[in-house]
Amino acid sequence: MSDLLQDINTGELILQNGDLVLCTGVDRARQFLAQRLSAILGEWFADLDEGLPYFESILVKAPDPVVLEGIFKDRIISTPGIIGLDEFDLQLDTATRQLTLSFLAQSTDGPIDFSQVLGGS
Repeated sequence: MSDLLQDINTGELILQNGDLVLCTGVDRARQFLAQRLSAILGEWFADLDEGLPYFESILVKAPDPVVLEGIFKDRIISTPGIIGLDEFDLQLDTATRQLTLSFLAQSTDGPIDFSQVLGGS
């Protein structure tokens, strides 16, 4: 299975010599995880139950670290093609309001080493 390759920072489609680029395997699984972790609950008209509760539980004044860990772990493990979560680290910096999510997951295509910073002032 393949997908259109997106820029990891902007989400824009990647063009090479004027053609769209496909990604497969671990790259596709990593991209799919990034999309699932950035989806906001209720933003997709076709499934209002899809996404993470950013406004309800994550981007709040004093988020509960235990709740955050559960939300992100559940989202990772429930991603199609993910068969295990070997390492997980969630760092919340209340001064800068940054959440750093890092994990090592096993997919059907191989290991995915993932790190992303969310939010910040």
